[in-house]
Amino acid sequence: MNKETKQRIELKLEEMVKYINELQEMMPSDEEYYTNLVRRRACEKTIEIAIDSLIDIASMIVASERFGLPTDEGNIIDLIVEHNVIDKNLGEKIKDMKGFRNILVHRYGHVDDEIVYRILTICLNDFYDFEKQVDRYLELMGTK
Repeated sequence: MNKETKQRIELKLEEMVKYINELQEMMPSDEEYYTNLVRRRACEKTIEIAIDSLIDIASMIVASERFGLPTDEGNIIDLIVEHNVIDKNLGEKIKDMKGFRNILVHRYGHVDDEIVYRILTICLNDFYDFEKQVDRYLELMGTK
């Protein structure tokens, strides 16, 4: 991995963490989440762009490390798991996040606000785990 790509990955990691920190700051109580449409949509959009950032980071790693040609976004996650960038458990969580993002973006049917709120409150640490595991990978590869 060249220095420029490493820097782009680091910037994207910082951006992702910024979105998660913002989400934590704006996260209302469950009652307010259900009744305040503006707050609810802000939380949904923020988690969406944080997930997009995570997928972008994974894509940059796959491309720069030449892990193979991914067939889809799920395969990108498989490739970074296979090459020990992140562990398998986190890889499965990220695939679930990606599916959740697609539901938010495409609004397949009715989005259950209770499920969304629960996901928003329990999955945020997964982003920090992703950051730590990518940082560890960069250090092991001698690029950090």
